Amino acid sequence: MEKQAIIDAIRDCLDNNDWNYEYDAEHSVIHFGIRIRSKIKNVKIIIDVSDNFYVVYTYSPINADPNDLNEILRYLTQANYGLRNGNFELDVNDGEIRYKVFVNCNNLETLPERVILDSVCIPCHMFDRYGNGFAALAMGFSDAKTEIEKAEKDTEPTNPPQADPEED
Repeated sequence: MEKQAIIDAIRDCLDNNDWNYEYDAEHSVIHFGIRIRSKIKNVKIIIDVSDNFYVVYTYSPINADPNDLNEILRYLTQANYGLRNGNFELDVNDGEIRYKVFVNCNNLETLPERVILDSVCIPCHMFDRYGNGFAALAMGFSDAKTEIEKAEKDTEPTNPPQADPEED
């Protein structure tokens, strides 16, 4: 699938769902914010489109303190274990925490809206589930073991939440 077709499909999906976003044509990037239910309250989303694929980067507004990297790394490693679609990442230089989803569009004629919505909503769901733990660890209120147990006490699979776009 060509880059422009991917961009058009994503923009149509966001428009159909009345989401506010900005599109940077020069860099083939779409970005917007979404309110979530955890204590971190919102995340920023960047959709980076290339030929045959796109990547959704969902960023936390809370960065890990350099002094707490070991606990955050333990927490992220446990959170990532067994994930089927995407993963958390930590930039050890500045403490940025993000969730990344890769969507392969190679050999597709169309990009289904459900795939686009999942690629945006799954990271939001992950921040809903694990965000309170990030906040507690970033503020030094807890440890990784305690927070992962809290986040994963409900192991029943759930449908990803419908994202609530922020107003710009």
